[in-house]
Amino acid sequence: MAAAGVANDPAEIARQNARSYEWQNALQRNAVPGFVSERLRHTAVGRLPWISTASPADLLTLRTHGIRTLGMVAGNCWFHFGYSWTEGHRDGWRTAIARMQHEAGLMGADAVVEVRLNTRRLDDGGQRDSMDYSAVGVAVTVAGFEKVHAPVIATVSQLEFARLMEVGVLPVGLAVGACYEWMADPYGWADVQQGYFNQELEVLAGFQSRVRRSALSAMTDDAHRQQGSGVLGRVQFTEMFREQGGQDGPTQYLCRHIAFGTVVQHRRHDHVSAKPRAVLLTRMSKSKSLEASESVI
Repeated sequence: MAAAGVANDPAEIARQNARSYEWQNALQRNAVPGFVSERLRHTAVGRLPWISTASPADLLTLRTHGIRTLGMVAGNCWFHFGYSWTEGHRDGWRTAIARMQHEAGLMGADAVVEVRLNTRRLDDGGQRDSMDYSAVGVAVTVAGFEKVHAPVIATVSQLEFARLMEVGVLPVGLAVGACYEWMADPYGWADVQQGYFNQELEVLAGFQSRVRRSALSAMTDDAHRQQGSGVLGRVQFTEMFREQGGQDGPTQYLCRHIAFGTVVQHRRHDHVSAKPRAVLLTRMSKSKSLEASESVI
């Protein structure tokens, strides 16, 4: 009864509507509402308790490397796919990451570590034409860190961040690569359903390989744009969808590959690589689809 009373309270309804209006205005300005800014500032200076996924070993980096935890930051974006799923996926991630980066900047952070990226879509059985992208990480300050225009983003933990800096490798950002592509199979060459022999489906294998290379190439180009000399790949994900053609139309296949990695610069001995290289470490997902879970990646 108490919950129902709160839901019907005109003052509470007005307060929630006002907060929603503040959010809408803030997002149009690529900002956050005033009450969020105030919470972030109070957390950064210790007036409010911080929240972190850091381990005890991570917290010891305050003494060993001068890395201080400020608190968790997040950003999300519900993005509609129009003419291009590939570009829509990339832009959705970049928007969510930029909003998380903005929150970290309001806290005075030098970096955001242990960044985790999640996706979610409406479970209404409709078309896959929109998706929610969210990014969550831990904002930190680093003693003696060279100030940049925005906090750097890294998927590595706070302790790994410190160890990389020890050997002259500086995480500078997050590279994203994605590719969605359709392939029509009018002659049925892609899938030998009636075959009695173990054999490679060369058409599907070649299709998937092309999509994967495109996504990794996009991730490498993103790293090059950030002046990185390498990419520490933490996540890559691929899957294939098959759709039967209607009204005697050909069977079609949709393949997508998504890759994320921490962009690094090699500072030791002034080493500079002319072309970023991807070092990929795969992590298997228990979920069949990125869209089936909120915490696949």
